[in-house]
Amino acid sequence: MSAYAWYPAREHTEHSNIAAFCRAHGVDGGYRALQARSVADPEWFWERAVPDIGIVWHEPPRRVRDDTGGIAFTRWFPGGRTNLVDSCLDRQIRQGRGGAPALRWEREDGTRGVLTYGEVATDSARVAGGLRELGVTVGDRVAAYLPPGPEAFVLLFACARIGAVLVPLFSGFGAEAIALRLADAEARVLVTATASVRHGRRYDMESAARKALEQVSCVRHLVVVPEGTTWPDPAAAEPAGTVSLAADTPFLLLHTSGTTGRPKGAVHTHGGFPAQVGSETRYNLDLRPDDVVFWVTDPGWIMFPLIAVGATLAGACVLAYEGAIDHPDPARLWRLLDDHEVTVFGSSPSLSRMLMGRHLPHPGAPARLRILGSTGEPWTEEAWHWYFAEFGGKRCPVINICGGTEVGGSLLASAPTLPQSPCAFAGPCLGIDAAVEDASGAEVPEGQVGELVVRQSWPGMTLGLWRSRQRFAQAYFGRRAGRWSHGDLVSRTGEEWFVHGRLDDVIKVAGKRLGPTEVEEAVLGDPAVGEAAAVGIPHPVKGEALWCFAVPAADGPLGAPECERIRGRVADALGSAFRPSRVIAVPQLPRTRNGKVMRRLIRDVVTGEKPSDLSTLVNPESLDALRTAVHHTPDH
Repeated sequence: MSAYAWYPAREHTEHSNIAAFCRAHGVDGGYRALQARSVADPEWFWERAVPDIGIVWHEPPRRVRDDTGGIAFTRWFPGGRTNLVDSCLDRQIRQGRGGAPALRWEREDGTRGVLTYGEVATDSARVAGGLRELGVTVGDRVAAYLPPGPEAFVLLFACARIGAVLVPLFSGFGAEAIALRLADAEARVLVTATASVRHGRRYDMESAARKALEQVSCVRHLVVVPEGTTWPDPAAAEPAGTVSLAADTPFLLLHTSGTTGRPKGAVHTHGGFPAQVGSETRYNLDLRPDDVVFWVTDPGWIMFPLIAVGATLAGACVLAYEGAIDHPDPARLWRLLDDHEVTVFGSSPSLSRMLMGRHLPHPGAPARLRILGSTGEPWTEEAWHWYFAEFGGKRCPVINICGGTEVGGSLLASAPTLPQSPCAFAGPCLGIDAAVEDASGAEVPEGQVGELVVRQSWPGMTLGLWRSRQRFAQAYFGRRAGRWSHGDLVSRTGEEWFVHGRLDDVIKVAGKRLGPTEVEEAVLGDPAVGEAAAVGIPHPVKGEALWCFAVPAADGPLGAPECERIRGRVADALGSAFRPSRVIAVPQLPRTRNGKVMRRLIRDVVTGEKPSDLSTLVNPESLDALRTAVHHTPDH
């Protein structure tokens, strides 16, 4: 691996939140020493971190955790009563910050606005009152099919205020995907927008919502946010107060799809979720009250509630943008960051790969950025260096985080107080007892790749899968008794950790294993390639054959000579055993809206399998183009 590319300055080592916590509690050795202690004595760490994060207890918990039922069914903060609205909004107002901005928002057409903490509190109380008038009580599920913006932000806190369970739905879902999740959650109310706009095109969300409701019987009320009007109507309902809830009361039911395509409903709580995301946003992202945080995400993904809750715990401001980040041109992102004075920005590595391939002039590193964030998939070194140097001006640490919907946050993260190598993580998050194991359960030596496992529960771990206790235990603890099997391939070099992809993306050629990222990095080293995906395809002799799919760079050819050259590059980089059987040029790769390449769909197309789940696919036309390319590209 490369030498360190970034070293912390004095502002990080002495004036960060993590440095202040270590000083306050007598921890010598900084982040790594604190991480070790947080794992060795979780009660010690969380008893001190929770008040530092800003969690408000109406009744203090009897203990930090009760794991007598085993890791899978650990209870966090038993006996405690709270409500995340009190911690995130009401506490800020009591501290005199009611006039501080909590949300800045902008739409693709340039419409924009600001909501203060006081306004979010008032609006969420009115929406909560409206939900109560519809008969919503503690534990009822309220589904949100909304684009990123003030409506989704306010509804999150409105549901939490009265103890309703928010069910976020990706704003790009079609009717069948919506209906499936509504039925699984047995949602009582569906809140949607009239429409959303991306790349100048209007998408009719209300029609999709109404078609979904034709397929389910559980939803009693459809609430449509009026287009171009104030929401909520100040006279619509009597404001609702903040109810006190047990710490393990569900707050969020967020679905994630596995490789089978059947959605799994991860459940997060009023006590555990704010503690987990508050720790990560405070100590890893180093959020402060004067920050403006912008993460490229959707209300249907875990990063939206993570940032909404984590940023407001810190008293910071969130920027929500509805629209395409490169419309009408790629410089739109730079204008957003400068206009809203963003200080903390996060995205997937795919966004960097997309922008770095445009070869268009942009106005240098945004002026106020001090932290860069990243999640969603592994980096390639070239894309990481572009993000760090070209986009961030070499002055901002890249805080990689790795977790997921079921994690309720992250398992691995970077730290602003530690030097960084390209693509690296500092290691496990605070309180995360992680290890790298092989299939037999043995820890792998340094430099070798294994699976990320966790040996103790953490506050953000899903309370379970919705109404499927057995499926939860089997899915995450079935392969390794007493340990969470995460499915990510990782390795350690020195004190740093590296993520190589998903276990189900591993390519096995003649008994030799490798992750797709290292193949894709070799492919992307060719100047003719703008994007790449590597997959393993069943082979009668080798077990699997390596196939590479490449999107041409801007204005560049990608014909047979270039594809043959790419095969040679991969063989030179990884060894002749990994020379790709085929390199196929395609116009685009199948992706989710937040940029993840859906390799399983590529495999499905090649093998002729019926794609298991297309609900999160943002560009379905890519599959037809893949089929055409596969059938018209000759074998090598």
